[in-house]
Amino acid sequence: MIKLENIKKEYVMGETILEVLHGINLNIKKGEFVAIMGHSGSGKSTIMNILGLLDKLTSGKYFLEDKDVSKIDEDTQSHIRADKIGFVFQSFNLLPRTSVLRNVMLPLIYRTKHLSEEERRVKAGAALTSAGFPEDKWENNSNQLSGGQIQRVAIARALVNDPSIILADEPTGNLDSKTSDIVLKTFQELNRNEGRTIILITHEHDVAKYASRTIYIRDGLVESEYYKI
Repeated sequence: MIKLENIKKEYVMGETILEVLHGINLNIKKGEFVAIMGHSGSGKSTIMNILGLLDKLTSGKYFLEDKDVSKIDEDTQSHIRADKIGFVFQSFNLLPRTSVLRNVMLPLIYRTKHLSEEERRVKAGAALTSAGFPEDKWENNSNQLSGGQIQRVAIARALVNDPSIILADEPTGNLDSKTSDIVLKTFQELNRNEGRTIILITHEHDVAKYASRTIYIRDGLVESEYYKI
């Protein structure tokens, strides 16, 4: 599903050139649950931004479902992000005085104008169910929820356009260990039961262990890989 070939990324800061990625080669199969792990400054978040088409690579090639998306224009990138990639971040980015259901419906309102209000509600409800969020709280405002519940809503919002890939950047960074366990098991269920490709960015071994494969990034290069038995 994903293939990175000799990916390099540089940032120009005045007269200084900062090279963050030095030649990343990486393959991720459809339906894998992969953790990309590394210390702060290792380049893992830059990889996530490139995978999510949020940042352009400096050189190399990025194939997504056999299509080279390395040099595509921003409008095409936007369509691919909306159709194929769901994002879950450490900061939940929900509207606080808006209901859970409405928060999940928002991407549909922006992207699928042909859908009726009822059709959007049905799709949002299905996403919330997939994320394991209880139906009796769908009309609650997001500022009435616990941290773990909020993150499940954020997962549902990432699922609502039925993406084939979920990119999660430090999704448990603001949660306690018990709540983190619940959220990470939700990702496992989405991977095992629905065949979603999950790519999890983390610096913690306790988080990476939920994935079936861990890729270690060090100084802008793939240092090693580990498959869970």
